[in-house]
Amino acid sequence: IDPDIFSVPMAQPRQIAPDIPPALGPVQALVLDLPPIDAADPPVLTRIAVFADPWPGSVTVWRSTDGLSFERAAVALAPAVIGETLDPLPAGPTSRWDHGHRVRVRLYGGALASLNAGNVLNGANVAAVLTESGDWEILQFANAALTDERTYELSELLRGQAGSEYAVASSLPAGSPFVQLDDHVIALSRGLGALDRAIDLRIVASGHSHDDPSALALTITPQATALMPLSPVHARARRESDGIHLTWIRRTRRDGDAWGVEVPLGEDTEAYEVDVLDGGVVVRTLSSASPSALYASADELADFGATQSDLHVRLFQISSTVGRGHPAEFTLTI
Repeated sequence: IDPDIFSVPMAQPRQIAPDIPPALGPVQALVLDLPPIDAADPPVLTRIAVFADPWPGSVTVWRSTDGLSFERAAVALAPAVIGETLDPLPAGPTSRWDHGHRVRVRLYGGALASLNAGNVLNGANVAAVLTESGDWEILQFANAALTDERTYELSELLRGQAGSEYAVASSLPAGSPFVQLDDHVIALSRGLGALDRAIDLRIVASGHSHDDPSALALTITPQATALMPLSPVHARARRESDGIHLTWIRRTRRDGDAWGVEVPLGEDTEAYEVDVLDGGVVVRTLSSASPSALYASADELADFGATQSDLHVRLFQISSTVGRGHPAEFTLTI
């Protein structure tokens, strides 16, 4: 064999530079104190929505009650769908479809989808927007039309859902935070034991320590939003020989979607308070253990000096743990 046959020079190996891994900065997180949106027991006091771009695979939420020792509280396996509104959203009707108003939302990541009315009424396409007062309004939408990159126009709205009509502002300004309430929003604190107790959080990519420089540090204090009774509805006033009889219908925080049956109380005991107002001044407070109360004729004369043709009242259902719930204010024609 001629050895020169094998004397072909070897090709020079190609140098392939490795990809530089993306830099992982602090994540973005929104803390949500919401009314109950499910029948969980104990109720969820605080939820958290976490987003990062690029997403590091998963994110760990570390929790400490003393600021010294931290424990894993939760792991977010996928980013939450977070964005902001691009248009002001006027106050709309509650307890029925809002066919007139539309709002554009720009997402930081993820996508939205249109669904039919039946799916929406069954609990789909639920989102929360943060009002200027610091309260979260829960709304739903049937239509989500893609109008630009990661920008959707939402229409066919249901406003003030899950008893959050107290948060329906006169006008929700553009730039308000938007969070889709799905399985990617993490439940962070539950039950009375966490109420009003400051919690230190460190949120960082999984595999990193809570004291990593990229960790996002937050201090939260769970509020009683999920424990407050909902405002009563359908108040009526009728005058009889002994005074003005007030009646109303209560609502419930749990399992309240049944029709034609008495919904669960949702509280330890049933109790109400009625503030009778003269202008903006409370002239008398009535207490009741049932959805009715008597404003006696003698009390009416003592408070106003004469019988009234209409009555301005503020109703509360009472919780044994957090006191007065969300108010309902009415001017009733007697």
